[in-house]
Amino acid sequence: MSATSASAGVPVPRDVTLLCRQPVEPREVAEALLLHDDAWGVRALDDGPMVQVCRDADHPVITVLSVRRVDSFDEVERILPDAPTIPTPLWWVDTVTPNGPDGESGISAALEAAIDLDAVCIVHGD
Repeated sequence: MSATSASAGVPVPRDVTLLCRQPVEPREVAEALLLHDDAWGVRALDDGPMVQVCRDADHPVITVLSVRRVDSFDEVERILPDAPTIPTPLWWVDTVTPNGPDGESGISAALEAAIDLDAVCIVHGD
């Protein structure tokens, strides 16, 4: 079931956070996500650090928005109070999935990628 906007009943994208125990770059995260389906591809967005994993040219399944180093778990607790405690430094990866079946595939890929990246995967709205 997809998350919906409370005011409009419209399906909205879902945020997925990966808390990685080792340094990662957006491209490395995308490569781990690709392991979910070898038919998927990756494209860069706006010549920047964001990358999108796509089922095909018209169907993104998950977008890696940013990766940043976090040196204090207090920052994680403040934003994600239910996150399990893991040692710092850690690398916080922000991703977003579209609504619908493609987004569900993106969430599945993120959960699998967390294993390869030695990360904790938090799907917001669950």
